[in-house]
Amino acid sequence: MPAIKATAIILNYHKARQTVENVRSLNAQNNPYLWKIIVIDNSCDPSEAEVLKPLNQQENLVLLVNQKNIGYARAHRLVCPVIAGDYVLIANPDIVWRDPAALDKMIAYLDNHPDIGILGPKQINTDGQTAMTIRAWPKFILQVARRTRLRNWPVFRDRVAYDEMRHLDYGQIQDVDWLQSSCQLIRRAVWEAAGGFSCAYFLFMSDVEICYQAWARGYRVVYYPLAMVGADGRRASAGGFRAFFRNRALRRHVVDSLYYRLKHFWRGDPRQRYYRLREPNK
Repeated sequence: MPAIKATAIILNYHKARQTVENVRSLNAQNNPYLWKIIVIDNSCDPSEAEVLKPLNQQENLVLLVNQKNIGYARAHRLVCPVIAGDYVLIANPDIVWRDPAALDKMIAYLDNHPDIGILGPKQINTDGQTAMTIRAWPKFILQVARRTRLRNWPVFRDRVAYDEMRHLDYGQIQDVDWLQSSCQLIRRAVWEAAGGFSCAYFLFMSDVEICYQAWARGYRVVYYPLAMVGADGRRASAGGFRAFFRNRALRRHVVDSLYYRLKHFWRGDPRQRYYRLREPNK
């Protein structure tokens, strides 16, 4: 029997029906590989667990129902011992695999480009818009500005637009600083070298951190629009300044962002360092 090629991890948090649809569309992918699916439930809601329960009947799937919300990064780290294959696929519950060859394209591209550590597909939201899943390395003041009226001030306007990578052509294959973990295929060697998602973050910034670690370890992070997936376009971190006082997830985003900034304050850009080390001697 051929070996497992990749392990997909889907973390559910009150999106059980979308998780089931994600698994259904993932199983409909046309590819010659064997792969494993791990579904983790962080909802702590019996009704969510009941919707997910039938997934246990699938031979290639492992369902884990947590009794408390242990956080985004820790939940992914929990399954590290049972991951198999060359690649780790991270997918949010709302991801739908509409292109039956999407996963095959991503795996083939990574197989043919051993210098790539993390690959992200093009995401199309339910409104037909391309999701902006590419970001520049975070700067805390710009993360604050994006959620307030500061984003419209002349001193911040262009900097916020750059931070959101609005100038990029989302139809081109390209190196990027980091990709949102809503859907990304990670080389297992990178995943294990980084120790998976860092548990220093509860909900956000672990995707930034693992992309940082990929570049720092000599691997590229690449946006790959030739593979496309669907998404609902809703983000847990969405909201402005007023939402900060109502939305626990948004407050968590601020805490995780501050920790990331403090951790990397004195460190350079690992992507630029990667390029400098590979420049031909002059």
